[in-house]
Amino acid sequence: MLPLHDLRVLDLGWVWAGPMAACWMADLGAEVIKLEHSERLDNSRLRGAPIIDGRKMSIPGKSIELGPFYHNANRHKLSARLNLKHPRGAELFRALAAKSDVVIENFTPGTLAELGLDYASLARIKPDLVMVSLSTAGQSGPISDLRGYAPALSAYAGLDALVGYEGEPPSGMPNVGLNDPSSGAHAVLALLAALIRRDRTGQGQYIDLSQLEVGVAPLAEAALEYQFTGKVMQSVGNGHRLHCPHGIFPCAGDDRWVAVSVENERHWRALCAVMGEPEWADRDRYRDAAGRVAERPLLEAELARWTAAHTREAVVEQLVGAGVPATPVLTIEEQYVDPHLAARQLRQTTIHPLSGEERLYRLPWRMSAADTGIRGSAPQLGEHDDYVYGEILGLDVSTIRGLQQDRVIY
Repeated sequence: MLPLHDLRVLDLGWVWAGPMAACWMADLGAEVIKLEHSERLDNSRLRGAPIIDGRKMSIPGKSIELGPFYHNANRHKLSARLNLKHPRGAELFRALAAKSDVVIENFTPGTLAELGLDYASLARIKPDLVMVSLSTAGQSGPISDLRGYAPALSAYAGLDALVGYEGEPPSGMPNVGLNDPSSGAHAVLALLAALIRRDRTGQGQYIDLSQLEVGVAPLAEAALEYQFTGKVMQSVGNGHRLHCPHGIFPCAGDDRWVAVSVENERHWRALCAVMGEPEWADRDRYRDAAGRVAERPLLEAELARWTAAHTREAVVEQLVGAGVPATPVLTIEEQYVDPHLAARQLRQTTIHPLSGEERLYRLPWRMSAADTGIRGSAPQLGEHDDYVYGEILGLDVSTIRGLQQDRVIY
């Protein structure tokens, strides 16, 4: 029995942040009902079909069902269609909320209030309902109506200003959407805390999650330095202000690299021993961390010459064997076939009725008392209309078909 088997979640999530929060709840056993409108599909359904053996998969009229991104972020869910803007659709949503424990949404603030489906309205029907809104910048404040995706948020949070080469303007990280999955994880933590409180008090609550603030939270070091010293942290590339050597170094072969981090004197002496106690490493100025950081360009150039003369595997084996933190820099292709990740079953195989066999990513942790592995793929649009509106709400088949014909369940 999975930990959240007795919970029902209504998922109004869109793209990645909201859907991932709901996905992890489903992984843990909650009955998650993803609600979509046929004329406003989750954007992740529209991100293309998989390319298998060099050919893009194609199924006439079913392209929205093939996206690997959608499958991974919506696994283990049920799918029901619903037009929230139709008065009857809003009624159906209220009825579902009355029979649910959690609502997850990441619309622009005010969207649900305009439909009479905000938390205050739903709580009058279901006082112990827990609801989380994962908006761009929160439900209040001067820019609460801001619309944006994770790259814009990491820029506004200040992260992009810290990413770049030392002495050069920041390059930022516009293609890495860290805020989305991070916000999903924060939402799950907040939901579980609210559900524990509900079990104790019988009262639900509303969670206002700002994805912008999720992006600010990890930047404590830079924020504290400015707060206490007035100094603005600058981009330092792969270097570290306190440790050296610290970065990515080339190895023999085409585009082969190793990550090395020397964080104390024991690491430094072990590194020198592995390199054969080179003469350049015995200089007085390299004997402590401050001296090594001050001479970082010269020191790391010497280390790069040594690593470049050896294969990546040999460098890692020697350094790790000596107790120096070092790992290979894997390409995505190498990560995909890495034997350690395979042994941990990070990716597991399941079957999608249209696209066939596929490998999805499971939760990155294990529970001794529950199997939280992959149990199935994502649902097809409206696949569970009859269950949701028939078994949960008790509508008869003719009523459901009429609502479908009227484009309420659509």
